[in-house]
Amino acid sequence: MAKKYHPISLDEEPFLEKGGRTETQENLIWTGESESLTSIVQSLRSRWIWLAHAILLSTSTLFFALSFYTKTANISDLEHTKKYSAWSPAASAVEYETQHFDLPPMAEGPFIGKGDDVDARWDYISAIGDTMISHDEMTKLGLNPDISLKITDPRNGKPGYRVAIEVFHQLHCLNLLRQNVYQDYYSPLGGDTSAPLMDLRGHLDHCIDALRQFVMCQGDIGVFSFNYPFNDGDPWPDYSTPHTCRNFESIREWAVDHTVPRGPDEPEH
Repeated sequence: MAKKYHPISLDEEPFLEKGGRTETQENLIWTGESESLTSIVQSLRSRWIWLAHAILLSTSTLFFALSFYTKTANISDLEHTKKYSAWSPAASAVEYETQHFDLPPMAEGPFIGKGDDVDARWDYISAIGDTMISHDEMTKLGLNPDISLKITDPRNGKPGYRVAIEVFHQLHCLNLLRQNVYQDYYSPLGGDTSAPLMDLRGHLDHCIDALRQFVMCQGDIGVFSFNYPFNDGDPWPDYSTPHTCRNFESIREWAVDHTVPRGPDEPEH
């Protein structure tokens, strides 16, 4: 029986084979390839985003660490003083340096003993005049201007309040202790050591406690070792260890430059 051919409708066309695959199969393959490519692109994009975030975070952390190091490494002596010390008009004079103490086993040195040369050295470091500060600076320190000695600078008529720098009072106290050790030499010369016994003891007690409070306030945590040999063969402390100190000459120079002389009507103090 002869075969008959008839037209195929459009609805039946997708089922025709094209090169061994139907059009539907071709569409499925293309769709799969497209979805796979999209997935790869999205995965790469996600990885790049996370990588960018990691780089940004690392860079930010690095810059923060560098800025913190630079700020702390380059902190000035003045900033350090303002941060760790009470307010002082002499803060700008502070310069930090490393010093090695000079304490030999036996008492000797330019500040030890009695006599004109030793006295001159002590006068150089302790006989420094007072200075003055303003009303606002008094309140900044928590001091009461109403009960403080108010003065007028005789050189320019500027009003203020007389103040002393602590280090020179501390050195005065040490000098008094030294002079009292050699009282038989200093008492006939007049001065503090020639005061009545009870007054002298009161002055000495005041100085001892002032120095005690200062030493405890500083709380030096430096260390020293013990070396052999000494005269008796026992070890002796080696005090020549490094200390972080404030340059005394710089502070003394500031104090001399800012000394306010006593006016004619100013009471003794």
